[in-house]
This record gives sequence, structure tokens and C-alpha cells, in this order.
Amino acid sequence: MPGPGRGAERRTAARSAAVALAGAFRPGAMVRRGDWGGWLRACLAQEIEQRRLFPWLAVSFGLGVLLYFAAEGRPALWAPLAGAAIAAGLAVLARGRPIGFAVALGFTALFCGFSAGVWRERRVETPVLGRVTVGPISGFVEIVEERVRGGRIVIRPSELAGLAAERRPARVRATLRDLQGVAPGDFIAGRARLLPLPEAARPGGYDFARDAYFNGIGAVGSLAGKVELRPPAGPPPLDLTVIATIDRARNTLTRRIADAIGGQAGAVAAALVTGKRGLITEDTNQILRGAGIYHIVSISGLHMVLAAGTFFWLARALLALSSFAALHCRAVLSRLLDGKNMHVQRDLADHGATCCRIR
Repeated sequence: MPGPGRGAERRTAARSAAVALAGAFRPGAMVRRGDWGGWLRACLAQEIEQRRLFPWLAVSFGLGVLLYFAAEGRPALWAPLAGAAIAAGLAVLARGRPIGFAVALGFTALFCGFSAGVWRERRVETPVLGRVTVGPISGFVEIVEERVRGGRIVIRPSELAGLAAERRPARVRATLRDLQGVAPGDFIAGRARLLPLPEAARPGGYDFARDAYFNGIGAVGSLAGKVELRPPAGPPPLDLTVIATIDRARNTLTRRIADAIGGQAGAVAAALVTGKRGLITEDTNQILRGAGIYHIVSISGLHMVLAAGTFFWLARALLALSSFAALHCRAVLSRLLDGKNMHVQRDLADHGATCCRIR
């Protein structure tokens, strides 16, 4: 029977082999000899020796998501979950063999990425309008974006041109020439002209329909005439209440910053903080595009960097008062204020990991 130190000896031997392979790593010579297998093994050994395998989990996860988008038909959720469980079990069994452990973990992340794609599709699944629809609409307002002229709102319709519930989109995005005092959380009624989601203008171009679908939006259009505020038949869903409360706070902060600074400087400053770009005029947008800095008004790394230093200092000062909080709490206020933008989620994760390493 092997002794208790057998596993440690095996891991030490594997690391020594990895170091030896890494030391003998000559990619040019291997490629010239056509030794692609040896080249791959040496690359993997070098990654193991320099402890750089962890970032490859994100690559494997992303590959799983890409495979989901490339899959035909409607993939089942149980299959990738079963694959992830099997790969995770193999990783546990192979934890004493670095190469086998790394490969098993990679497949685990790949299956998890595929599962995430399937789960996300099931979660946001909503009917999509197939033709132009004109008729009455009523429902709760989820998001309001004020613009230079009018505004744009997202509605959760409870009634839409007489469509049955199974054919009615979960969310509709509509523009108004005048917001007429509409705020997030209001129950409104009016007349809408709605269109199917526009597809990409060219192959490989921006696909608005895909992004709108994954945001739960099944139609776009406009509201014509007067919008009425009505008492709802029942209380709004809890998630709508939370989203509307956060969006109301974002709108208040946007308006306060814009009014305090004034002009287009205030509009740009508000966009930098909250991501609400509706107050920026088209002339200002053209100037920013011509200068090549238009990307700064979209919530991304710059904004997270501006906020990260402040939040990090405050968090360190406050968490120093409690050891339990220092070990278990993380700040996510900037994520709430900046909305559900994917760039925000990515950069929040990056900066969160950075702050944890600094701590």
C-alpha cells in the first residue's frame, strides 16, 4: 500500500519533469523538425512551470460559449452539465498529474461555458414580433432614458394590441417625442407602433436583434400621442421594482450632474458616471468620433478605473473596522449605478480581482 507521501512525491516528480521540458523548450527547432506533438507538450509544460494555466480557464469557458452559438437547433441543458460534472470528477482523480489535471479542468470550463449559453437563452427567452404591429399598449415602465428631445423607455407590457400572453414580448423598447413625466416604475397606457427586431445590416456586422433578444426585448418602435398614467391592476414584480428603483437613482444622478456642470460638458460628465448618454447632442458625438475618443463615453475600463481608486480606499478604510467584513464583503455599488452593460460586468470582475490581490 502506498504511503501518505506518495502523492506529494508524484506531484514533485511531475513538476520536475515540467521544469526539464520547459528548460529544453526550443519551439523553432521542434517546428522545423515537424514535432508538433513535442511542441505542444513543451508549451503546456512551460505554462505549468510558470503557473500560467489559470487564465486558460477563461479561454476554455469562452470557447464553450462560442460552441453554443455555433450549435444547430436548440441544445439541451442536461448534456453540457453532465459533461462538466464528468470532467470535474476526472480533474479530482487526476489532481496528482498536472497535465491530466489541467486538461480535465479545461474541459470542465468548456462545458460550463456551453451550459452558461444554454441557460442564458432559456432565462431570457421571449416571443419576438414577426411583423409591424399597431395598437394599444399598457404596462409597467422598467427603464427611462432621457434624451435631448424626448426619450426612450423599456416597457413590460401587460396588454399589447390584443396579442395573447404566449405571443406578447416580455419587454418592448419605444421612443417618445415627449417623456410627459414618465418615470421608472410607472404603469402607463398609450398607442404604439412596433416593429420586428432589425437584423445585422451586413454579414458580420452589429446584430441588434441578438443583443435585444438577450436583454429580453422582443420589439422596438414608438409611442404616439398622449401617454396616460394609470393605476396598475396589481403590484409590480419584485425584480421590476428593483430595476426601476436603480434606474430612477441613475436618472436622478445624471440630471444632477448635468445641471450642476451645465451644457454638453455636463452631459458628457454625466455619461462618464452613469452611462446615460441621451443628453449628449449629435454634434458633440460627431466631435468625439472625429477626435477618436467617442469610446470614453461608454461605460468601460476608464470609468471603473476612475471609481476603483475611490471605492478601494473607502473599502479599505471601512473594512479595517471589522475583520469579518474584511474577509467576506466586496463593493458592487458601481455595478448598480452603471447598469447592466457587459463591459461593466467584465471590468468590475477585473478590478475586483485586482483589489483582492492588492489586499
